[in-house]
Amino acid sequence: MPFSFSALNLPLVLGGLLLFTAAQAQSASAVRERRDRRVVLPRPGEPVLEVPVAAGILTTLVLDSALDRNSVELEGRTRFKLVDVGERAINLEPVMELGAGEHLMLRVRFADGAFPEHAVFALVSHPAVVDTRVEVSRHPLAPEALQAELSEVRAQLAAKEAELAALRARGDASSPAALALAGLLDADGVSARRVAQQPEKEMQSSLRVMDGFSFRATAWAVVSVNVMNAGKTPWTPTEARLTHSTGGAQVPVLSVRMKQPQIGPGEVGTVVVETEGAAWKRGTLFRLELVDATGARPLLVPPVAL
Repeated sequence: MPFSFSALNLPLVLGGLLLFTAAQAQSASAVRERRDRRVVLPRPGEPVLEVPVAAGILTTLVLDSALDRNSVELEGRTRFKLVDVGERAINLEPVMELGAGEHLMLRVRFADGAFPEHAVFALVSHPAVVDTRVEVSRHPLAPEALQAELSEVRAQLAAKEAELAALRARGDASSPAALALAGLLDADGVSARRVAQQPEKEMQSSLRVMDGFSFRATAWAVVSVNVMNAGKTPWTPTEARLTHSTGGAQVPVLSVRMKQPQIGPGEVGTVVVETEGAAWKRGTLFRLELVDATGARPLLVPPVAL
Protein backbone atom coordinates (compact mmCIF):
# COMPACT_ATOMS: atom_id res chain seq x y z
CA MET A 1 0.00 0.00 0.00
CA PRO A 2 1.57 3.35 -1.02
CA PHE A 3 2.52 5.69 1.80
CA SER A 4 0.61 9.01 2.13
CA PHE A 5 0.69 11.93 4.57
CA SER A 6 -2.41 12.34 6.65
CA ALA A 7 -3.77 15.75 7.60
CA LEU A 8 -2.39 15.12 11.08
CA ASN A 9 1.13 14.17 9.98
CA LEU A 10 1.67 16.88 7.36
CA PRO A 11 2.02 19.85 9.81
CA LEU A 12 4.45 17.81 11.92
CA VAL A 13 6.59 16.99 8.89
CA LEU A 14 6.56 20.58 7.64
CA GLY A 15 7.46 21.84 11.11
CA GLY A 16 10.38 19.42 11.29
CA LEU A 17 11.62 20.53 7.90
CA LEU A 18 11.48 24.18 8.97
CA LEU A 19 13.39 23.43 12.17
CA PHE A 20 16.00 21.46 10.21
CA THR A 21 16.40 24.28 7.69
CA ALA A 22 16.76 26.87 10.48
CA ALA A 23 19.35 24.71 12.26
CA GLN A 24 21.32 24.35 9.04
CA ALA A 25 21.24 28.13 8.50
CA GLN A 26 22.36 28.80 12.08
CA SER A 27 25.22 26.28 11.75
CA ALA A 28 26.35 27.82 8.45
CA SER A 29 26.25 31.35 9.87
CA ALA A 30 28.25 30.35 12.96
CA VAL A 31 31.34 29.33 10.99
CA ARG A 32 31.54 32.47 8.84
CA GLU A 33 34.02 35.21 9.59
CA ARG A 34 32.24 38.39 10.65
CA ARG A 35 33.90 41.48 9.29
CA ASP A 36 33.65 45.27 9.43
CA ARG A 37 34.90 47.21 6.43
CA ARG A 38 34.93 50.59 4.71
CA VAL A 39 34.06 50.93 1.01
CA VAL A 40 33.42 53.56 -1.66
CA LEU A 41 30.35 53.49 -3.91
CA PRO A 42 31.30 52.23 -7.39
CA ARG A 43 31.32 54.72 -10.26
CA PRO A 44 28.79 54.41 -13.12
CA GLY A 45 29.67 51.39 -15.24
CA GLU A 46 31.55 49.60 -12.43
CA PRO A 47 30.19 46.38 -10.85
CA VAL A 48 27.60 46.79 -8.10
CA LEU A 49 28.97 46.50 -4.57
CA GLU A 50 28.29 43.04 -3.13
CA VAL A 51 27.43 42.69 0.57
CA PRO A 52 27.51 39.15 2.05
CA VAL A 53 24.64 38.57 4.49
CA ALA A 54 23.58 35.54 6.54
CA ALA A 55 20.48 34.30 8.30
CA GLY A 56 20.23 35.45 11.91
CA ILE A 57 23.13 37.92 11.63
CA LEU A 58 22.58 41.69 11.63
CA THR A 59 24.26 43.62 8.82
CA THR A 60 24.48 47.42 9.12
CA LEU A 61 25.20 49.73 6.21
CA VAL A 62 26.35 53.17 7.35
CA LEU A 63 26.45 55.89 4.67
CA ASP A 64 28.08 59.31 4.94
CA SER A 65 25.05 61.19 3.56
CA ALA A 66 21.42 61.44 4.67
CA LEU A 67 19.00 58.97 3.02
CA ASP A 68 15.47 59.30 1.68
CA ARG A 69 14.01 56.77 4.08
CA ASN A 70 10.90 56.18 1.95
CA SER A 71 12.88 55.35 -1.20
CA VAL A 72 14.32 51.98 -0.15
CA GLU A 73 13.69 49.18 -2.65
CA LEU A 74 14.66 45.65 -1.58
CA GLU A 75 14.08 42.50 -3.57
CA GLY A 76 12.66 39.61 -1.58
CA ARG A 77 11.80 41.82 1.38
CA THR A 78 9.65 39.08 2.95
CA ARG A 79 12.82 36.99 3.34
CA PHE A 80 14.17 39.45 5.91
CA LYS A 81 13.36 39.44 9.60
CA LEU A 82 14.50 43.06 9.95
CA VAL A 83 14.71 45.93 7.46
CA ASP A 84 15.23 49.17 9.37
CA VAL A 85 16.18 52.43 7.65
CA GLY A 86 17.53 55.34 9.69
CA GLU A 87 18.81 58.75 8.72
CA ARG A 88 22.14 57.39 7.48
CA ALA A 89 22.03 53.66 8.27
CA ILE A 90 20.24 50.55 7.03
CA ASN A 91 19.94 47.46 9.26
CA LEU A 92 19.24 44.11 7.61
CA GLU A 93 18.76 40.61 9.03
CA PRO A 94 17.72 37.76 6.71
CA VAL A 95 15.38 35.14 8.10
CA MET A 96 16.77 32.49 5.75
CA GLU A 97 19.93 31.89 3.75
CA LEU A 98 20.23 33.18 0.21
CA GLY A 99 20.88 30.61 -2.47
CA ALA A 100 24.29 30.13 -4.07
CA GLY A 101 24.75 32.72 -6.80
CA GLU A 102 21.59 34.58 -5.78
CA HIS A 103 21.59 38.40 -5.71
CA LEU A 104 18.94 40.48 -3.95
CA MET A 105 19.22 44.10 -5.04
CA LEU A 106 18.99 46.94 -2.49
CA ARG A 107 18.49 50.45 -3.81
CA VAL A 108 18.17 53.69 -1.82
CA ARG A 109 18.11 57.36 -2.82
CA PHE A 110 20.09 60.11 -1.09
CA ALA A 111 18.01 62.91 0.43
CA ASP A 112 19.92 65.85 -1.12
CA GLY A 113 19.51 64.73 -4.73
CA ALA A 114 23.17 65.38 -5.52
CA PHE A 115 25.27 63.00 -7.65
CA PRO A 116 25.33 60.10 -7.23
CA GLU A 117 21.61 60.13 -6.49
CA HIS A 118 21.36 56.46 -5.51
CA ALA A 119 23.29 53.77 -3.68
CA VAL A 120 22.85 50.25 -5.02
CA PHE A 121 23.99 47.06 -3.28
CA ALA A 122 23.76 43.37 -4.18
CA LEU A 123 23.01 41.23 -1.13
CA VAL A 124 24.62 37.82 -1.53
CA SER A 125 25.54 34.71 0.44
CA HIS A 126 29.20 33.80 0.95
CA PRO A 127 30.35 30.50 2.50
CA ALA A 128 33.23 32.02 4.47
CA VAL A 129 32.36 35.62 5.35
CA VAL A 130 29.48 37.88 6.38
CA ASP A 131 29.47 41.67 6.65
CA THR A 132 28.35 42.98 10.04
CA ARG A 133 29.17 46.67 9.48
CA VAL A 134 29.92 48.38 6.18
CA GLU A 135 30.82 52.08 6.18
CA VAL A 136 30.01 53.47 2.75
CA SER A 137 31.58 56.65 1.34
CA ARG A 138 29.60 58.40 -1.36
CA HIS A 139 32.74 59.81 -2.97
CA PRO A 140 36.35 58.57 -2.97
CA LEU A 141 38.37 60.02 -0.11
CA ALA A 142 40.91 62.65 -1.12
CA PRO A 143 44.59 61.74 -0.59
CA GLU A 144 44.80 64.37 2.15
CA ALA A 145 41.91 62.79 4.03
CA LEU A 146 43.43 59.33 3.67
CA GLN A 147 46.78 60.59 4.95
CA ALA A 148 45.12 62.30 7.93
CA GLU A 149 43.22 59.12 8.78
CA LEU A 150 46.39 57.05 8.47
CA SER A 151 48.27 59.44 10.76
CA GLU A 152 45.48 59.25 13.34
CA VAL A 153 45.49 55.45 13.28
CA ARG A 154 49.29 55.37 13.64
CA ALA A 155 49.14 57.76 16.61
CA GLN A 156 46.50 55.62 18.30
CA LEU A 157 48.58 52.50 17.67
CA ALA A 158 51.72 54.11 19.08
CA ALA A 159 49.83 55.19 22.20
CA LYS A 160 48.48 51.66 22.68
CA GLU A 161 51.93 50.15 22.21
CA ALA A 162 53.41 52.51 24.82
CA GLU A 163 50.59 51.68 27.22
CA LEU A 164 51.10 47.96 26.64
CA ALA A 165 54.86 48.27 27.20
CA ALA A 166 54.27 50.09 30.49
CA LEU A 167 51.82 47.44 31.66
CA ARG A 168 54.25 44.67 30.72
CA ALA A 169 57.02 46.37 32.67
CA ARG A 170 54.81 46.63 35.73
CA GLY A 171 53.68 43.04 35.34
CA ASP A 172 57.26 41.78 35.12
CA ALA A 173 58.39 43.81 38.15
CA SER A 174 58.01 41.07 40.77
CA SER A 175 61.03 41.96 42.94
CA PRO A 176 62.98 45.09 44.04
CA ALA A 177 65.61 44.30 41.40
CA ALA A 178 62.92 43.96 38.74
CA LEU A 179 61.44 47.31 39.83
CA ALA A 180 64.80 48.97 39.30
CA LEU A 181 65.32 47.31 35.92
CA ALA A 182 61.82 48.39 34.82
CA GLY A 183 62.62 52.01 35.69
CA LEU A 184 60.10 52.08 38.51
CA LEU A 185 62.72 53.05 41.12
CA ASP A 186 65.07 56.04 40.94
CA ALA A 187 67.26 58.14 43.23
CA ASP A 188 64.26 59.50 45.10
CA GLY A 189 63.41 56.00 46.33
CA VAL A 190 60.10 55.10 47.94
CA SER A 191 58.36 56.94 50.76
CA ALA A 192 55.79 55.21 52.96
CA ARG A 193 53.04 56.61 55.18
CA ARG A 194 50.50 54.96 57.42
CA VAL A 195 46.76 55.02 56.68
CA ALA A 196 44.87 55.60 59.93
CA GLN A 197 42.35 53.14 61.31
CA GLN A 198 38.76 54.14 60.71
CA PRO A 199 36.75 54.77 63.91
CA GLU A 200 33.99 52.20 64.34
CA LYS A 201 31.36 54.95 64.35
CA GLU A 202 32.47 55.98 60.85
CA MET A 203 31.85 52.50 59.40
CA GLN A 204 30.13 52.74 56.00
CA SER A 205 28.12 50.05 54.23
CA SER A 206 29.19 47.62 56.98
CA LEU A 207 32.80 48.18 55.85
CA ARG A 208 35.69 49.54 57.92
CA VAL A 209 39.34 50.33 57.18
CA MET A 210 41.42 48.62 59.88
CA ASP A 211 44.85 49.96 58.83
CA GLY A 212 47.06 50.42 55.82
CA PHE A 213 50.03 52.08 54.13
CA SER A 214 50.67 54.33 51.15
CA PHE A 215 53.82 54.02 49.06
CA ARG A 216 55.04 56.62 46.62
CA ALA A 217 57.90 56.66 44.10
CA THR A 218 58.47 58.96 41.17
CA ALA A 219 56.92 56.64 38.58
CA TRP A 220 54.08 55.18 40.65
CA ALA A 221 52.03 55.30 43.84
CA VAL A 222 50.27 52.50 45.74
CA VAL A 223 47.71 52.50 48.55
CA SER A 224 47.26 49.26 50.50
CA VAL A 225 44.46 49.02 53.07
CA ASN A 226 43.01 46.20 55.17
CA VAL A 227 39.22 46.27 55.06
CA MET A 228 36.86 44.44 57.43
CA ASN A 229 33.50 43.33 56.10
CA ALA A 230 31.00 43.45 58.96
CA GLY A 231 28.05 42.91 56.62
CA LYS A 232 26.15 39.77 55.70
CA THR A 233 27.23 39.54 52.07
CA PRO A 234 30.67 39.32 50.41
CA TRP A 235 32.27 42.52 49.08
CA THR A 236 34.60 42.97 46.12
CA PRO A 237 35.84 46.43 45.11
CA THR A 238 36.06 46.82 41.33
CA GLU A 239 36.73 50.56 41.03
CA ALA A 240 38.80 53.16 42.92
CA ARG A 241 38.48 56.94 42.72
CA LEU A 242 41.48 58.92 43.94
CA THR A 243 41.07 62.70 44.05
CA HIS A 244 43.08 65.58 45.50
CA SER A 245 41.51 66.57 48.83
CA THR A 246 41.75 70.28 47.98
CA GLY A 247 41.49 70.83 44.23
CA GLY A 248 39.29 67.83 43.49
CA ALA A 249 41.39 66.75 40.48
CA GLN A 250 41.19 63.00 39.89
CA VAL A 251 44.28 60.82 39.54
CA PRO A 252 44.09 57.99 36.96
CA VAL A 253 43.99 54.58 38.67
CA LEU A 254 45.76 51.71 36.90
CA SER A 255 44.43 48.80 38.92
CA VAL A 256 42.49 47.63 41.97
CA ARG A 257 43.68 44.27 43.32
CA MET A 258 43.06 41.93 46.25
CA LYS A 259 44.79 38.86 47.65
CA GLN A 260 41.50 36.96 47.65
CA PRO A 261 38.58 36.99 45.17
CA GLN A 262 36.28 38.65 47.72
CA ILE A 263 36.03 39.71 51.35
CA GLY A 264 33.46 37.48 53.01
CA PRO A 265 31.26 38.39 55.99
CA GLY A 266 33.39 38.82 59.12
CA GLU A 267 36.64 38.68 57.14
CA VAL A 268 39.47 41.19 56.70
CA GLY A 269 40.99 41.51 53.24
CA THR A 270 43.76 43.58 51.68
CA VAL A 271 42.89 45.97 48.86
CA VAL A 272 45.73 47.51 46.81
CA VAL A 273 45.23 50.51 44.51
CA GLU A 274 47.90 51.51 41.99
CA THR A 275 48.15 54.85 40.18
CA GLU A 276 50.32 56.15 37.38
CA GLY A 277 53.35 58.44 37.83
CA ALA A 278 53.20 60.67 40.91
CA ALA A 279 53.52 64.25 39.62
CA TRP A 280 52.37 65.92 42.83
CA LYS A 281 54.27 67.15 45.87
CA ARG A 282 55.18 64.43 48.38
CA GLY A 283 52.79 64.25 51.29
CA THR A 284 49.79 65.56 49.34
CA LEU A 285 46.49 64.43 50.85
CA PHE A 286 44.04 62.44 48.74
CA ARG A 287 40.49 61.20 49.04
CA LEU A 288 40.19 57.49 48.15
CA GLU A 289 36.83 55.83 47.51
CA LEU A 290 36.44 52.11 46.84
CA VAL A 291 33.31 50.98 44.99
CA ASP A 292 31.93 47.53 44.25
CA ALA A 293 30.36 46.49 40.94
CA THR A 294 26.82 47.37 42.08
CA GLY A 295 27.78 50.74 43.54
CA ALA A 296 25.59 49.93 46.54
CA ARG A 297 28.43 49.54 49.09
CA PRO A 298 31.03 52.30 48.64
CA LEU A 299 33.85 52.78 51.15
CA LEU A 300 35.54 56.14 51.75
CA VAL A 301 39.05 55.54 53.08
CA PRO A 302 40.49 57.96 55.70
CA PRO A 303 42.68 60.72 54.16
CA VAL A 304 45.66 59.22 52.32
CA ALA A 305 49.03 61.03 52.09
CA LEU A 306 51.08 60.26 48.99
